Amino acid sequence: MTSAPSRGQVGKRAEAVGGTRERLLAVAMDLFTKQGYGGTSLREIAERLDVSKAAIYYHFRTKEDIARAIVEQIMEVNRGIADRLTVAGKDSPAWQRAFDQIIEIALANRGLFMVWDRNDDAFQKLFADDPVLGPQIEATGEPLGALFADPELPPSDRIRLGCAFGAMMGPLVMYTNFYEDLSADTLREHIRSTVATLLQG
Repeated sequence: MTSAPSRGQVGKRAEAVGGTRERLLAVAMDLFTKQGYGGTSLREIAERLDVSKAAIYYHFRTKEDIARAIVEQIMEVNRGIADRLTVAGKDSPAWQRAFDQIIEIALANRGLFMVWDRNDDAFQKLFADDPVLGPQIEATGEPLGALFADPELPPSDRIRLGCAFGAMMGPLVMYTNFYEDLSADTLREHIRSTVATLLQG
């Protein structure tokens, strides 16, 4: 009679399954960034992982499901970024603290922003009619847009805030591929300095 697996064995098995899923997503992100979503096949992902396609199907039924998991992570990170700045709101002394937090979030997720930068159009088209992701993607900039357009903020504050945000998002989000050669420490140092200068006016 075969004995039931111990709690430790079950835990290790679950950890292995979770680890495989994370490795799969990491490989997919790398390939989507280098080749584009449309230029990457499940076969290539499986070959890079050195697993069978059946192993991929255990976690994701289709390539679209892999993209969905990646975009869900991107949307979660975007919400975190927007939350930091909208919580600071009209309190200009709190802006620098909020930007410091946002810079750390963006640096920790450079891979996500790089894959989004390369596949923005493809992902938006892929999930345009998705009842969950579609509205999330569409509304990505709304919270920050409301803050930047707030008529109760002095024009100088609105402009300083927008310039600082743009200076940060350029290297870390919008044009990440141009800054791949720079370390996180280098980016952190220079972006924080630039943001501080812009916020001070």
